[in-house]
Amino acid sequence: MAHTSTARRRFGAALSAVGVGVAATAVLVGMAGTASAHTPKVKADCTENGTSLTVKLVSYNDQKDNTVKITDGDTVVDEATFGESYDFAKDDFDNTVQHEFTVEVKAWDDPKGKEGWSFTKSKTVEACVEAPPEETTTTPPPPAESSEAPPAPPASAPETTTSTEVEEAALAETGASVALPLGIGAVLLVGGGVLLFVVRRHGRA
Repeated sequence: MAHTSTARRRFGAALSAVGVGVAATAVLVGMAGTASAHTPKVKADCTENGTSLTVKLVSYNDQKDNTVKITDGDTVVDEATFGESYDFAKDDFDNTVQHEFTVEVKAWDDPKGKEGWSFTKSKTVEACVEAPPEETTTTPPPPAESSEAPPAPPASAPETTTSTEVEEAALAETGASVALPLGIGAVLLVGGGVLLFVVRRHGRA
């Protein structure tokens, strides 16, 4: 009987040891699986459409919220919380300028980033193509206003009057005024002659 009870105790102890070993192995495997499951991927490049950015976060621990923030220089491109995975893809960023992308990921189960699940990554992409030159339109200057006065019209030559025309005009103007005194003078002359003839005749008588 003593031998049987001893064997049972040994079997129970062995079984307990096996159980602890299995449990420990499961924990280690689970931790390893969790560590390898957090898979971040960040890629930025030039494409035919424009500059592209791809961010993939898979197999994260979704028991609590994880966060991600994507910026392009000072511009926030996306900011979100996620559980097990996060996927962002955009390929039409302006490819004529340089882009400085920054991806910040905070995993709740790796707050200090010791495991690499929380991280900050930056990707710089130079301008993929040259910007076309700006078209400039040249506007002709307005015609200059002249301060000079417009030329005066040519002066017409003064009309000239010949001496003959002047004499004829003078005679035409004085014709009526000269005829009257001449007529009076003739009458007086005739009257004087008649008076003289009468006086002489009386003298002889």
